[in-house]
Amino acid sequence: MAEKTFTIGSSLNKSLSVGDTAYYVTLASAAGGFESSTGNITSLGEVKAINNSTNTITVEVGSTTINANTLNGKMLLFSKDNQVNTSGLTGYFASVKMSNNSTVSSELFSVSSEIVQSSK
Repeated sequence: MAEKTFTIGSSLNKSLSVGDTAYYVTLASAAGGFESSTGNITSLGEVKAINNSTNTITVEVGSTTINANTLNGKMLLFSKDNQVNTSGLTGYFASVKMSNNSTVSSELFSVSSEIVQSSK
C-alpha cells in the first residue's frame, strides 16, 4: 500500500495515535470566528506514523490519488477504532485539564462526567 506524509500547520491533536483513521473536509470561509464544512468527509486512510516535533503524520492512502495540496484549506479529522475504544473511563479517579488559547474572553457553559463502577 502507498503511504503519504502530510505536514500540519499547527500542533497535532494529542489524542491522535497510530492506527487511527484520518479524514479531511473542505472548509467554508470564516464567519464570526467560526468555520463550517462545505462538503463530504473524505477518508485519507490509516495513520501509520506521527512526528510531533515536525507536525507530520504518515497515512496509508492505498490506491487513493492525493497530491501535495490535498489538505490546503481543509480540516483534518480522525477517528479511533470502535472495536477497541468502546468503554468510558475505568478506575477510581480521573484528571482533566482544560485550556483555551483564545485572545477574547470565553465562558465555559457546562462540564459533565460519566461514572462507571469498574470493580466490585
